[in-house]
Amino acid sequence: MMERNMIRDDLIHSLDVMPFSRLVWNSEAARAKWEPVIGAVASLHDRAEYEMVRLGKRKCGTLHLAPHNFHVLIERLEKDGMVWLPIQWSKNYSGFAHYHLPTTVGDPNSSCYGVMARNLEDAEAFRTASAYNGRNAGKVDHEVIGELLGFPPCCAKFFVEEWANGFFDPVWQSAVRGNGVMVGDRTLEVEGNVFTNQMLRYFGFRITSHFPCSLNCEATKEVGEVWLDVMKKMDADLADLLVEILEMPLVWSCLHGIAIVETPIFTIITNSLPTKESWTVMYNAPGKPKASAELIPLGSDVDYDKLTEAMVEQLQWRR
Repeated sequence: MMERNMIRDDLIHSLDVMPFSRLVWNSEAARAKWEPVIGAVASLHDRAEYEMVRLGKRKCGTLHLAPHNFHVLIERLEKDGMVWLPIQWSKNYSGFAHYHLPTTVGDPNSSCYGVMARNLEDAEAFRTASAYNGRNAGKVDHEVIGELLGFPPCCAKFFVEEWANGFFDPVWQSAVRGNGVMVGDRTLEVEGNVFTNQMLRYFGFRITSHFPCSLNCEATKEVGEVWLDVMKKMDADLADLLVEILEMPLVWSCLHGIAIVETPIFTIITNSLPTKESWTVMYNAPGKPKASAELIPLGSDVDYDKLTEAMVEQLQWRR
């Protein structure tokens, strides 16, 4: 079956779902094991981003300062010999947003999005590329931003192209460029790795901070090794748990601005592309159980003659 590219006509352009994310446990056993550590695992990436800049592994990073924590973070930045410059205030949100949500002066439920760097030159270059206060003729330069954030050029180019086409959450676009197999009109089974897996980032689970141009992008793997090394030096146990989550089989599906991401232990519901029809990516990690043998996408017809033991357990829990 030939690959199916998503085009602009596949989107509902009048629909824009507000950012949100929910995590639902798939069993009591999974909840008992993972709930005590899930928050710390989810926050490891953001903590590592700070260290990546501090250690000179990348020129810049993004950091939100809120009224309740700005004094703590500014003091830490100062002691670490770093700078932070503001770019834009935004209302707080959970999950994923492709733009800064409008807010008002003094709103306690808001934070200031800004750039951290080891010097003012890099921080100002980032603000200029972000069209801060009308700079750069008011145009955001995503490729310069990507360079300052340490993104591979191939991935920065991919993101710019897909963003311009309205695909602000290009999960399908990244997956279809990999080594996947179409198993339905809009269903793709593909193998990736922990460094290119961005399908769980809605809740914070990711190693790298950019969308890969494909799930087998070698440049992303190289960048990811640096991130993972930093994470392991920060907290080896949490890094191992993060890798364990990212190696799990998963099913990502998107319809009408809502994405559902199913893993063996939890399901994430969040906002995404406003597609007219359902699009599904079945993700496998090398040498690990396959999504097609472990998971049944919500809403799918069930072929009871092909159920595996893992699928039976999943169906029993849903009841």
